[in-house]
Amino acid sequence: MNRERHVARADIGIGIGPGLCLVAGLSLGAVMAPSNALAQWQPERPIEFVIQTSPGGGSDIYTRLWLGIIEKYELSPVPFTPVNMPGGAGAVALTYLYSQDGDPHYLTPTLNSIVTTPLQQKIPVMYTSEDLTPVAMMTTDPFLLWVNPEKYKTWEEFHAACKENRLTATGTGARQEDEIQIGLIQEAAGCEPFRYVPQSGGGVVASNVAGGHSDFNVNQPAEALPHFPDKLIPLVVFAKDRHPASPDTPTHWELEIGTENNNEYAELLDLETGLHQVRGLIGPPNMPEDAKAWYDELFKKVFDSAEWQEFMKTNGMLGTYRGSEGYKEFLVTFEDNHVRMMRDVFGWELRDDLRERTGG
Repeated sequence: MNRERHVARADIGIGIGPGLCLVAGLSLGAVMAPSNALAQWQPERPIEFVIQTSPGGGSDIYTRLWLGIIEKYELSPVPFTPVNMPGGAGAVALTYLYSQDGDPHYLTPTLNSIVTTPLQQKIPVMYTSEDLTPVAMMTTDPFLLWVNPEKYKTWEEFHAACKENRLTATGTGARQEDEIQIGLIQEAAGCEPFRYVPQSGGGVVASNVAGGHSDFNVNQPAEALPHFPDKLIPLVVFAKDRHPASPDTPTHWELEIGTENNNEYAELLDLETGLHQVRGLIGPPNMPEDAKAWYDELFKKVFDSAEWQEFMKTNGMLGTYRGSEGYKEFLVTFEDNHVRMMRDVFGWELRDDLRERTGG
C-alpha cells in the first residue's frame, strides 16, 4: 500500500479541483519565463507523468498542481500528460518507468515507496538512486508525535507510560515510513514494544488517535489540524529546528531522544537525515544529461512559484529543493538507512537478491 496523505488542494484555475485558492495575484516575470538554458534540450513530444497511485491521492494532487503551474506559466513547449498507474505499492509504475530506458519523455512523482517497494519486491528496480534517474526533490513531509491531550500532555508523561505499558500506535500502511518512524521511537526511547495498527490514510489515522482508539501516531500538521487542540496535540517534532506550524513543540534533540551512542537514533529520527516522507521526481534509467538539466531548471521554477510555496506552507511541509545530483546523493543515504532499519533493526524480510551497494 502506498502512503497517501490528506493534503489541502490548490486551485490555480486549470482543473486541479475544488478547494483552497492559492492564486498569487502577481507576475513572476523573468523568473517564470523560459530561458536560453532550456533551449539546449527540448522535449520532442508530450511528457508522460506516471503517477503511482489512484486519482485523488496525495501524489495525484501534487502532480496536477505541478503540471498546472507549468501550464499556467508556459514553462514547457509540450504538454505533460498525467497517467495514473497504481498497483503493487508503486511496483507497476516503477517497472514501467524502468522499461523506458534512456527516454526523457517519462517522469514519476515520488514518495517513499520508491525505496521501500524495491527493497521488498523483486522488480527490475532495486535501488532507485542507481537503477532510475533522480530528477528533482521538492519537499519533505515532517513527522510530529501526536496524542490525545486527555491521555498525555507532555513527552515526559508519554515516555513514562510507554516504558511501563505496551501502547498502541497507528499509521498509514504497513512496513512503510509511519511504522518505521514509530519503531525508531520505540528503540530510541526504550519503550515497551508498541502495537502497530495500519490504516488506509493519514486522515483516518488522526481520527483514530483523536477518538481514543489508539494512543499515538506520527503525522504531519495538516492531517492533525482538524482535531487540534481539543483532541490532538503534538508532543515532539522530529527535526533539528522547531516547526513553524507548532513553534511551542520541542524537538527530539531538545528532549535528548535517541542521543545516546553518538546520536545514532536521533539522526535516524531527524527530518534531514532520517526516513521521513520525501516528494520529488524520477525518470527512466540513463536519462541524458542535457534533459536532466532541462528538468532541473524547470522544476526549480515550479518550486519557486508562489503557488507551490503557499501550498507547502498551508500543508505544513518543509521545502527542500535538490537537483538531479543532489537528489541522487540524498537517496543513496536514504536507501541505506532504510535497509539498515528495515532489515537489521526491525528484522523485516527484504528481497533475497539484494545486492551490495556500489562502492559500499
